Amino acid sequence: MNYKSFSLNIVIRLGCILLTMALLAFLIQTGGFWASCVGLVLLLAVQVWWLIAYIEKTHRELNGFFEAVLTDDFTRHSSRKFTSVVGQELHEKFRLVQERFQQLRHKHEELVRYYTLLLEKVPVAILIVDGKKLSLANSAAQKLFQRSHLDYTDYLHQFGAQLAQDVQHILPGEQRTSQLLLNKTITSLSLSAASIQLSDGLKKIVSLNPIQRELDKQEMTAWQNLVQVFTHEIMNSMTPVASLSKTAADLLASANVKSESERGEIIADAHQAINVVARRADNLMGFVQAYRRIANPPKVQCAKLNLQPLLADICSLFHDQLVANNIHLNYQVTPENLVLNADAIQLEQVLINLIKNALEAIESGQSGEILVQAYIGSGGNIFIDVIDNGCGIASDKLEQIFVPFYTSKREGTGVGLFLVKQIIQAHSGSVYAAQAEEGGTLMRLIF
Repeated sequence: MNYKSFSLNIVIRLGCILLTMALLAFLIQTGGFWASCVGLVLLLAVQVWWLIAYIEKTHRELNGFFEAVLTDDFTRHSSRKFTSVVGQELHEKFRLVQERFQQLRHKHEELVRYYTLLLEKVPVAILIVDGKKLSLANSAAQKLFQRSHLDYTDYLHQFGAQLAQDVQHILPGEQRTSQLLLNKTITSLSLSAASIQLSDGLKKIVSLNPIQRELDKQEMTAWQNLVQVFTHEIMNSMTPVASLSKTAADLLASANVKSESERGEIIADAHQAINVVARRADNLMGFVQAYRRIANPPKVQCAKLNLQPLLADICSLFHDQLVANNIHLNYQVTPENLVLNADAIQLEQVLINLIKNALEAIESGQSGEILVQAYIGSGGNIFIDVIDNGCGIASDKLEQIFVPFYTSKREGTGVGLFLVKQIIQAHSGSVYAAQAEEGGTLMRLIF
């Protein structure tokens, strides 16, 4: 018998049960044959079993489906013994849901394999920190520590107290440098951290990137540049000093065999040569003093600093020079109450140096424009830009201007912009130069 719906099947079965019960009650009241009563009781039992079996069959299908969901077992299939339209619909929906779950599981497994392989190929060591627990997330971490696993953050102390402290205390979004001590060898590391909320709690992900080779390379380059600068400056000073000293000595030696009038001229020439030697010695002493300034920078003492009055005070210092050279200096602070955590004295020195450079870059007779603007840039960083419409800097010279003692000015020392970079880096910031969009130079400080 093929019925149209699950509900109709239930109603028919219940109807049969009620009809049988009514007939049984009638026979009992009229004193019918006991054999007929027993037959009706058996029929009633069969009908109840028939109803229960019909309901249980649906329950088994539902239970099997949900059990498959709970255990991620989608290899089983729902029974095709449903004879009603509802049963066929449930079977079809079960099948579609199972297929969908299978697709999702396969996609999940593919993503897991993909990201696992990707993580293994990343050359940066990755640590997962969960409170005091620690795990090495990829082969790069195992190679870095020369261990297959590290279970707790306390185990990091064997690689140096600084590294253990940095890994435990670094905050998500923070970057810092540290050192790894392994086999009596120190390796410099760059650390960065991020956090992720999982079902079993918050995890901190710490990446460790060895930078010792790059630091060694930069250090060697810095020493080579410094030696080159020293050699150039000392040779420029010592060559005329040696030549003029020898000339003065020869003049004084020949003065004894000359007449009185000739002796006076020789002594005057020798005196002039000695003066030149003295001036070159002063220049060389100034060079050494400049080196001492950059070798022993003052310590940064940061405090909350309102940029609006600071820029107003700095711009007022150049009033007379601006009027004399027909140059307009403007400043903007957005928002007006913008506050920066910085050393006021050193930041003032940085901005004065940059504005002086901008003034010198504007040619005489030119209608000069200088803009100093402070604002919040991308990522929440505070930017301070000094923009001029002067002669600008050649693109191949933009990186060299921060090299100590490099200068394109005849009277320059080549120290100013290096001091600027040194001070900003002490504030954990950065500085870079670029060509302004409308000509001139853009100097940007990023905090």
